[in-house]
Amino acid sequence: MRERFRRGAALGVLGAVAGAFAVAGLGSVGAAVSPASSPASASQYEQKVTICHRTGSKKNPFRTIRVSRNAVKAHLRHGDALGPCSAAVFTMCHKTKSGKHATTKVRGARKAQRNLKRGDKLGKCKSKPQKAKGKGKHKPEKSKGRKKG
Repeated sequence: MRERFRRGAALGVLGAVAGAFAVAGLGSVGAAVSPASSPASASQYEQKVTICHRTGSKKNPFRTIRVSRNAVKAHLRHGDALGPCSAAVFTMCHKTKSGKHATTKVRGARKAQRNLKRGDKLGKCKSKPQKAKGKGKHKPEKSKGRKKG
């Protein structure tokens, strides 16, 4: 009976050792196949740029997306900002208490969203055309030709 037990235990130990070597072998093959440097997707998308995209939605007005570097100029024209939304800097037109407008910079989409709810607008403030000072500066044009009477 003892003989049988020893033989079964020896086979069990040998099976465990063989299994351990098999797992270690598969692990080393996996390490050899997977690259230690940057992932393959990094080289595939090296032409992409991360921006904070203005969606126009009231519930979720900003979203971090990656776009082609060729599309960045168009996105910046309609209010998007470079970088992820948490670190993006937005230019906003802020209405002061005195009623004047001032262009300010706001860091982060949450602060920009808060300012939009308060009535600020994205982009630089537009200046109003100044009126001509003094009287008599504008002279009516003289008509050329004869007057009909």
